[in-house]
Amino acid sequence: MAIYEKTNSCHCFACGVSGKPTNVAKLVLGDFKKACEFLHNSFNIPLLSGDEVRIKQEFLRQRARSKNYLYFEKDREHVELSSLEPYLKQYERLNKAQRLKLLYSFIYRFSLTTNQAKKKAYYLQRGIEKLSLVEDLGFLSYKDIKELESLLLKNFPLEDLRKFKVFHKEKEAWNYAFNVAVIPNFDLYSNLLTGFSLRAIDSTYKGVKEVNINCNDICPILPFNLTYAKLKLCEKVILCEGHIDALSGGQYYKQDGKALFVSFGGAFCIKEEVLTLLKGKKVFICFDKDEAGLRGQNALSKSLSLLEINHSVLTWDNHLGKDLNDLLKANQMSSIKVSKE
Repeated sequence: MAIYEKTNSCHCFACGVSGKPTNVAKLVLGDFKKACEFLHNSFNIPLLSGDEVRIKQEFLRQRARSKNYLYFEKDREHVELSSLEPYLKQYERLNKAQRLKLLYSFIYRFSLTTNQAKKKAYYLQRGIEKLSLVEDLGFLSYKDIKELESLLLKNFPLEDLRKFKVFHKEKEAWNYAFNVAVIPNFDLYSNLLTGFSLRAIDSTYKGVKEVNINCNDICPILPFNLTYAKLKLCEKVILCEGHIDALSGGQYYKQDGKALFVSFGGAFCIKEEVLTLLKGKKVFICFDKDEAGLRGQNALSKSLSLLEINHSVLTWDNHLGKDLNDLLKANQMSSIKVSKE
């Protein structure tokens, strides 16, 4: 979701809805009056009369949703697909989840074949000197994306390219920025993708810096860096907000596999269904120390507690930096401590 303060508008990259708050609320609720009442209530906006709006219970009630919690099966086979070609030929026979994984994996594997120099330079600038940490991240320039568009149209139906949020809803074209790092979200029991993020690495780019692409209603999305092999080996899991924070943890700490830094791609991108994979691990929350990060930290802590997953919160003095990457660049990673609250 992108928020544009100057125009007081927003745009959702997942569903394509955009506009001013009233228009977006109207699209969701189906009625202008209901939209206004919802906004008045949600943001404590008084009426001209000075009265408060009390929303009817029907607006506040959330749909009950059954959750399919994931549990780690250590002995389950992990499938490695070296080539996607045989599955592209059988595309019409695949189910929706298999098609999504194939499409996302096709994009990701293409992004690994491009010139990676700009990507490496960007992460070096962010203090990630162990370039082995970014080997699994891809890169797409403008030229790469133009080539990729042709390959996608050749190998996949346009309907699916739009349905799986890769192409623009009205154009036969890529729906996102270029000069982007491609951050993978792997399937737990295969080397295919269930989602990915695009990180704009061009300092002159004025749009949204990072966008998450997935269809969580079709395939559950796992945090970045959470894979079968790493989850099987690790003893501690450190939950970070952004992928650069997870990489910063990997840069500073010994790479023996026992401490695993993963990221959700945002303070409120947590999928409760995947948290059960962490049962039996020592879990630490290490979110940004800004307002959004602290709110996300509290929400995550509550979810972990409800699932009876023991966890701790990592903290540091705010003046040293707002996130792990700030601490890494300031040589202050040693200041991190377990919160006593």
